[in-house]
Amino acid sequence: MAEIALINFDKCEIVDPTETGHGFKMTEAIANWMSADILWMFAVPADNQPVPPASTNPSAEFRRVVSPRVAIGHWAGDRVLIVDEYCGSAADNLPADVLAKFPDADPQDDVLEYVQTNWKHVGLADYTPAEKIDLKDVLFPGDRVWVVRNLTKRWYARSDVLVKPKHARGPTITGGLGLGDLIWAEIGGGMSTGSSHCDRFDVQTLESIGDGKGWTDKSKQAKSTLREFDMNDDVSQYRGVDYDEIEDEDY
Repeated sequence: MAEIALINFDKCEIVDPTETGHGFKMTEAIANWMSADILWMFAVPADNQPVPPASTNPSAEFRRVVSPRVAIGHWAGDRVLIVDEYCGSAADNLPADVLAKFPDADPQDDVLEYVQTNWKHVGLADYTPAEKIDLKDVLFPGDRVWVVRNLTKRWYARSDVLVKPKHARGPTITGGLGLGDLIWAEIGGGMSTGSSHCDRFDVQTLESIGDGKGWTDKSKQAKSTLREFDMNDDVSQYRGVDYDEIEDEDY
């Protein structure tokens, strides 16, 4: 499997998993929970509270952050995509307005080489939520329903549909695949699931949908996407977690 990277068209930024300690290829990134860890790149604090300064801490003892971390929500609402070394040239994959920002770069370079050479390298945003759901984390309260919003296609998916409520702690998931995994699968991280390439995403509370007019609830379809992601990309196998057993538990 090929080397990968997450790229942001609007900010011309790249997250290289070899620099965040998540591995080198797709399988390694998934096994090391990168698809879950990207959650904080898109998360917006409840009620539009101010974002805290970017964390300087690695997200696990075995990880070494080479590129500086960004603040929570740094990529919320931006065009994002996962690319690999076989995607083709930058000219075939990047919008003309983005290519125009780098007149000295060769657009015939492979897109991965192009962004690695010319774009800004950043580390993932990081946040440690409250230990218990009843502590009511100030920025990301556990007693609220959180959603992934596709701002381009105007659909959303609810955390309390993707997993049983017992496994949700605010926007984070303690059992099963969650909101970060869904974004990962949608932007190209799932071998057969992605359908939102270059779309704009964020993660907010359900209240951000308002009365729901102009939005489509695709929570059930999103849950199917996560099941497909798990099945086709061997997420459970790589992480050593039986998500089917979690899903089938009787609450």
